[in-house]
Amino acid sequence: MPFVDVIHHEQLGTVVVSVRRNSSRLTARWKSGVVNLNVPYGVGIKEIDRFLDDFTPQILEKRPAVKFCVGMKIRIAEGMTIEISSQSIEPLTVLGQITPRGGIVAVGSELPFDDPLVMKRINSMILKVARNHASSILLPHARKVATRLGAHPTGWNISKGHRTLGQCDMHGVISLSYVLLFLPEDLREYVICHELAHLLEMNHSSRFHALLDSYLDGQEAALTARLRRYSWPILRN
Repeated sequence: MPFVDVIHHEQLGTVVVSVRRNSSRLTARWKSGVVNLNVPYGVGIKEIDRFLDDFTPQILEKRPAVKFCVGMKIRIAEGMTIEISSQSIEPLTVLGQITPRGGIVAVGSELPFDDPLVMKRINSMILKVARNHASSILLPHARKVATRLGAHPTGWNISKGHRTLGQCDMHGVISLSYVLLFLPEDLREYVICHELAHLLEMNHSSRFHALLDSYLDGQEAALTARLRRYSWPILRN
């Protein structure tokens, strides 16, 4: 049995490392949206880090497009997921159910998962389920971050947009897209901090970035890079 460990890479995110005695070289492949790295026995962490850094562009190029399948669980918060299942009651329909722990998207048994139109229907239902949880998850988190930083927005909104993750208007009202639910918590907080910084700097000047960097304990550049390369589990078209 291989020895398995999990590490975090700044650009690739979670990497599952399997140390195998029968491996002769380091190889990486994507599986369920996560990089799986096979490592020969005896290779150290420095060599692993060097390999990942050197081959990040090639690994990212091979990242598969979003795909849905029965049994897939999409995390939207700690302990909360949206699970994809199959159902035969309405075999040509995609059904959704809201639950206290997330939700269920039940795909009709006669619908092919590899059909782009079916993919969009499944995606739409996933988003619909997520929107029902957005206010109860995102707003308490955002208020907590604002209190910690001593920031005082005049109000909060949940927006329905997919592409714009956050916005702060001239009146100090911050809007957060519900798709933030599909980000890891630290990237979600990065977006919140970005909008809170706009309360004092309504532009992207050097002063804005200095303020945001202070909010993020000096991690603005790293988090920006991670967000740009983040592999979303949903379609955002």
